Amino acid sequence: MFLIFNAGSSSLKFKLFDIDSLEEKGKGACSEIGSDQSTFSLNQQEPKQCQLKSHEDALSTVFQELKDTHVIKDEKMIKAIGHRVVHGGDRRKPVKVTSKTLKQLDEMTALAPLHNHRAVTVMEASLERMPDCDNYAYFDTMFHATLPKHIYTYPLPRQHALDKAVRKWGFHGLSHQFVSGCAANFLNKPLQNSKFITLHLGNGSSACAIANGESIDTTMGLTPVSGLPGGTRSGDVDPSAVFHLVSHPADPKPGGGVELAKAEHVLNKESGFKGLCGLTHMGDIATKAEQNNESAKLTFDLFVNRIQNFIGSYYILLEGCDVIVFTGGIGEHSAPLRQHVCEKLKCIGCKIDLDKNNHADTTKNKVVDITASDSSIRVLVIETNEELQIARLMKEQ
Repeated sequence: MFLIFNAGSSSLKFKLFDIDSLEEKGKGACSEIGSDQSTFSLNQQEPKQCQLKSHEDALSTVFQELKDTHVIKDEKMIKAIGHRVVHGGDRRKPVKVTSKTLKQLDEMTALAPLHNHRAVTVMEASLERMPDCDNYAYFDTMFHATLPKHIYTYPLPRQHALDKAVRKWGFHGLSHQFVSGCAANFLNKPLQNSKFITLHLGNGSSACAIANGESIDTTMGLTPVSGLPGGTRSGDVDPSAVFHLVSHPADPKPGGGVELAKAEHVLNKESGFKGLCGLTHMGDIATKAEQNNESAKLTFDLFVNRIQNFIGSYYILLEGCDVIVFTGGIGEHSAPLRQHVCEKLKCIGCKIDLDKNNHADTTKNKVVDITASDSSIRVLVIETNEELQIARLMKEQ
């Protein structure tokens, strides 16, 4: 079997797949790692409390629980382990995990401080526990390695930007790659002859323009803060806003590192939906917006507008579009949001069937077509599965 790990800042998700069929054999998560409320859940059962002081504890718990519940007889059943890693720099392909690659990935922690180090910790623990099992790192950035230079470059002092690796990297690549493949299969259309706009909408959101199977632009940039707003992330704002979030934006004195760190925290953790209306769940926001709650309506309308703006931009970049894909927690489950986003897309020939949209259920069908009969662009709702994408890539190597 393939075992896939997805390490977050305080979580460790995992899925097991049959090597031949890639059928899912088990999944679960360790949550709230490092807190008194840490839990373990397996195969959608009720989470149970357990002491997880670290990601190493979480990994040990995963292996023990898989054996105790007879999901696996012993650890030798696991033939290879894949790890989702947020930032891989300019790598276009996954890498086999070794002490050398671990050091290189840990050095990139500054570019993804909440996730990369945790993934490295899990990979180290995995190698220590199963030294004879191959481990591979799969990067959220590698799908965006095809971005053209004029798109990934920021108009900043050139040498300084190069020295600091300050450029657009893009994220959610495994998800965008997965759903674009699903869309091509569903429509029986070759990826090499396609123009897709994929919308991964969730607590963190991003859009991607995909031409002939390759990412040519995406909304997240140097970090996941840029682009679309999210549950707590600001999305695109005037860069000078950072200095207006500190106490004295016009103060010419050097330093201010603490204040800038505070501003970065605000952009990452106190902004987005939370900053606008105090809520982070789009389902709750949409409900309150329908009840004419002013701050919820502002949040909903702003999010819809930002999505529409990127669709318009990518439609021009691609010189047309075959398919628009909604995925992610919001994209898959919020019919009101999909409806409002698509209302202004009629000018490019994109229309949805409202009844199909209202009854779209990715728990029954992994791909749902909500396109209206007179639409020139197909609109699909697709359940994303980053772990399955990793398993597919593992099988291909």
